[in-house]
Amino acid sequence: MDDVTDIGALVREVRQELADELRLRLREALAGQPREWLVNQLLDLALAPGLPAQRRSDPSVAPTEEPHEERQRRAERVRNLSLDSERLRRFVDDYRMLDRDTLIGRGLLIDPPVKGSCPLGPEHRSPEGEQLLTEAKDLLHALLFGDEEAGVRLERVERELLTLTLPRHKAHAIAFVLRAATEIGAAGTWRDPGGAANDERAPNTILQVEYGEVAEELVGNGITACLRLINNLEVNEVVLYARMENVEESTLI
Repeated sequence: MDDVTDIGALVREVRQELADELRLRLREALAGQPREWLVNQLLDLALAPGLPAQRRSDPSVAPTEEPHEERQRRAERVRNLSLDSERLRRFVDDYRMLDRDTLIGRGLLIDPPVKGSCPLGPEHRSPEGEQLLTEAKDLLHALLFGDEEAGVRLERVERELLTLTLPRHKAHAIAFVLRAATEIGAAGTWRDPGGAANDERAPNTILQVEYGEVAEELVGNGITACLRLINNLEVNEVVLYARMENVEESTLI
C-alpha cells in the first residue's frame, strides 16, 4: 500500500513540475507578443465563435464606417491615382513582383513574424512599405467602389461578388471594405499540413462585396494583387481566402 501511495505522490509531483515549466515557458512566449494581439486572442477564446461579428464586443472588429476625415483623405488619394485600364495593368504587374521575400529584400518589410501569427504593425514596415500598403488599400477601394465621379475610369460591364475570409482579429486591416460589405461570422476549418498555423474553430469574418468588372477581367486581377500585397504587409496569413464569381449575366445599366 505504501508503494502505491509513493507512486501516486511521485506522479503528482512530476505533473506539478511539468505544469510549472509549461506555465513559465508559455508566459515567456506570450510576453514577446504584441499587446493588441494578446487582447484579441483572449477575446476570441472568451466569445462563442458562432455569433455574428458585429454583435461582439471584440475591438478588433472594425466599425462599418470609417471616420469622415479618413474617407475624405482616401477619396483624394483615389482621385490622384487617375485609374484607368492601362494604369491598372501597370499596378497589377508591379504588385505581382512583390512577394514576401522581395518586400524583405527591398527593406519594405522589416523582421516580420511567421505567417499565420499576429498581424504586422508599423514597426514591421519602413516608411516606403507603409506608403505601399496605403496605396494598395486605396487601389482596392477604387476597384471595388470607384466610379467616374471618384476619378476611376473603368468600363464596368458585369457584376461580380468578392467573398473574403480572414480571422476576426485581423478584420481591421480592411476596415474600409466593411462600409458596403455583408459581414458573416464563421469558424475556421483549415488545418495547416505543417502544423504551424491551423485555424480550425478559429473565429473568422466572411465579407462579401459586389463590384463591377470590365470585359478583360482586369478588376479581378487587380483585387487579387492588392489582397496579396495587403496580406504580405499587414494581415500576415499563410492563406488569405478570396473568391470572385459572376453574380448575373446581364450588363450593368
